[in-house]
Amino acid sequence: MKTPLRIGARASRMSLAQSAPILAALAPDATLLRPFSGESGDREEDRASLESDGVFSQEIESALLAGEIDVAIHCLKDAPTHDTPGLAMAAYLRRDDIRDCLVTRDPADTLDTLPLGATVGTASVRRAVAAQTYRPDLKVVPLRGPVYSRLEALFRHDVDALIVATCSMERLGLRHRIGQRISPEIVCPPLGAAVIALQTREDDMETRKRISQLNDTETEVEAEAERVVLRQMGGFCNAPLAGYVKTNDNGNEVSYTVRARAFSAEPTLAIDVRLTGGDATRTALAVCKKLTRLGASELAKASAST
Repeated sequence: MKTPLRIGARASRMSLAQSAPILAALAPDATLLRPFSGESGDREEDRASLESDGVFSQEIESALLAGEIDVAIHCLKDAPTHDTPGLAMAAYLRRDDIRDCLVTRDPADTLDTLPLGATVGTASVRRAVAAQTYRPDLKVVPLRGPVYSRLEALFRHDVDALIVATCSMERLGLRHRIGQRISPEIVCPPLGAAVIALQTREDDMETRKRISQLNDTETEVEAEAERVVLRQMGGFCNAPLAGYVKTNDNGNEVSYTVRARAFSAEPTLAIDVRLTGGDATRTALAVCKKLTRLGASELAKASAST
């Protein structure tokens, strides 16, 4: 009998909800789930308030390096941009919906139909800038915490609407509360959005083999190219950088559209680059080169100083 796979994940409701299907998919292999609820393992603050790379992963990664667990489950957009020495992303689950969504007390509401001056709760700079670019009259108020806490604020009438990740609502069984799935042309998703990544020790080939069945190759290509953009442009979960990679398959050939958007807290200042090519990584590097040439680095520095 194989030794049970020891799997580490954050102890939040969201993390446990997205871990359950992974444990089921690994059956009949025996698995042991270890929830991490320490200072770094399960921060109840909204991730948008945290201004550094990989802050959610440190405790779990330490346990993985120490051999206390075999697999770490990460939301890719919250994982470190650079691989921690000795560790590697070993599998990417099939990507969920990358879009953000609007949640209101009336599920029929959309960004277009919100009342003049409506209050939108989000602590994400990316979402705030996008919302006010699309509807300058909207009042964005900082709202942090797990999805359920933000929903409570909505139903207490603290705000009129929320903008949250569509995949978060779906993973928590709250699909029925989604009002509008917002086009990426209005709210550009964060790089690494809607991807669950499984991390192992780099030299643990046995574990990598055991979880290989969970890897989605299309998502892997997209995710790795998005991580290239993050590395090249110095991005992390709440940096003024957004984007995604889209696979285009017409049956005869496959190409990749890479989009990256650098922005500032001033809604009118943004640089948006979109290129398509046959190699996702090379196209991502070309996008970064163009972003840099257009002044994205200077824009990011200006954002940091405001």
